[in-house]
Amino acid sequence: MLLKEEQYVVKWLSQYGVLPKTQLIRMLQKPPQTAERIIRNLKKQMRVADVGGGYYVGLDSLCRPDQRTILAVWVLLKFIDYVDPMAHYPAVYPSQIFFLKENVGYEIVVLYEGEESLLRLLQPQDDLKYIIVLPRISMAEKLMLPKVPCLFATVGFEGAEEPEVTFYTEEAVYGTEQFLSKGVRQGRKNGREAVGSDPSGKGLLSGAPAADGI
Repeated sequence: MLLKEEQYVVKWLSQYGVLPKTQLIRMLQKPPQTAERIIRNLKKQMRVADVGGGYYVGLDSLCRPDQRTILAVWVLLKFIDYVDPMAHYPAVYPSQIFFLKENVGYEIVVLYEGEESLLRLLQPQDDLKYIIVLPRISMAEKLMLPKVPCLFATVGFEGAEEPEVTFYTEEAVYGTEQFLSKGVRQGRKNGREAVGSDPSGKGLLSGAPAADGI
């Protein structure tokens, strides 16, 4: 019978497919050596296998990673300390991941260049909030956002083992207007694209003053 943490790993891989081993180690919320041992034991039991020379782990060595899902998991990891191990799972397209934090539901939506129209497929609910992951924050200007609280994120790979995830707040313009990023509009006035960013994202989703709408 699998230990609780081993069951978590098998469950995550069955949900998301192949994931970088670094992500699994972070998701386990254990000391790295302990997490490595959990993964190693699963390999010995042939429950999981190395993929891509060991950079990835999957249920089968023939599995292939989905980079969109992996980007979403990097964003999820910024909140993993506040999310129960079984309180995140694949979301309905075009979202990638749903997670529950402090009894509030969030969906992570990863958009590539030219995919702005995918947001029209979202089905917003009053108790649901979105984290929209973009290749560049200036792309936010082209989005028609759902009328629920949204947060933007970018994932930057600078050669480190873990990418830098930066979050940007979106402030609501009430009335009949769409939700627009106040920070983006102010940035354009000042000749900048930066929006009130928070590298950790924790303050943005925990009721900090900078994110009243989130």
